Amino acid sequence: MSFHSSIRALPSLILILCSAAVVTIASQSPALAVVQVGKFTINFELGDFKRNGDFVVPGRVTGLSPDGDFRADRAIGNYQRGQVTLIGHVVLHQRLTSAGPPQPPMTLTSDQFHIDSKLKIYTATGNVRVVQGTRTLVSDTAVLNDATHDMTFTGNVHVQDRDRIMDSQEVHYNTATGSLVIPVAVNGRSADGDFKADRASGDQHGGIFSLYGNVIVHKFGGINKNSPSRDPITLQCDQLDINTQTKQYDANGHVRVSQANRIITAPHLSLNDTTHVATMSGGVHGQELPDKTFDAAQLLYNTQTEDFKALGGVRVTFPYRRGGAKPSPTSSSGVKASPTPKP
Repeated sequence: MSFHSSIRALPSLILILCSAAVVTIASQSPALAVVQVGKFTINFELGDFKRNGDFVVPGRVTGLSPDGDFRADRAIGNYQRGQVTLIGHVVLHQRLTSAGPPQPPMTLTSDQFHIDSKLKIYTATGNVRVVQGTRTLVSDTAVLNDATHDMTFTGNVHVQDRDRIMDSQEVHYNTATGSLVIPVAVNGRSADGDFKADRASGDQHGGIFSLYGNVIVHKFGGINKNSPSRDPITLQCDQLDINTQTKQYDANGHVRVSQANRIITAPHLSLNDTTHVATMSGGVHGQELPDKTFDAAQLLYNTQTEDFKALGGVRVTFPYRRGGAKPSPTSSSGVKASPTPKP
């Protein structure tokens, strides 16, 4: 799932907010409307600060930096504990810079954004939305532990990148390593198919993703768009591993591929989308309903040419239908003629 790059810049923006907000609060100046902290400018009209560290900024809060900005309707917190909560129509922008190709700016919006500068934990709640370029991620809550670089999205997590969509209730992502863990049910869809599984994991940087448990993948319109057979194909297995860089797909455990009235099962399936060769191994059983079957040790199939080869102890069964009996013709003399033998 590529949406994770859209949140990669979030930690630095959060740190901007954290450092700026804490320094502003520490000034304890209710009359102060503008505070410059390094390259960051924090603006608010009125603030009420208490001896115990509690503070309330009842009006609009804004902040600026050379590479970003933020705003909210109001803010509360405690400067002694280093905690700040932005409330109402929270919007965070950041213009991203990198040594690689130019990155589109990132925008995070939420109902609230809580900063705990001492624990380095930052929480966005309520209608959380992260947008970068064509990628959009929506969830009820997003929590970043900036010490471990782990970010967790929970509650109605929805990710969309152009026509590709993924839904789950919990997604874990490490902003440093690029590792991805979805410990609960996940499903997704695109213009040419859909999938679902009990859980998933991956490596965003390495382009490796895995689906686990009751994996079902549908591909609409067959494997090859030029094929005369345009029936949907269904793949079922216990685990599906995908390497987007090498275009290698490996399905293991109770593999079942079906299309129309044709079904093939095997312990293992491997597809190289560069050579277009799919290999099923470990004992392949195929059937074409209602009564044709074959068995082989291995099956090779080219998804472009649709050529296939069965190897190792091949056995094929198909029905034998004898021609139906017909009444024997009768001669003019009333004697039955000998029936013509059938081949």
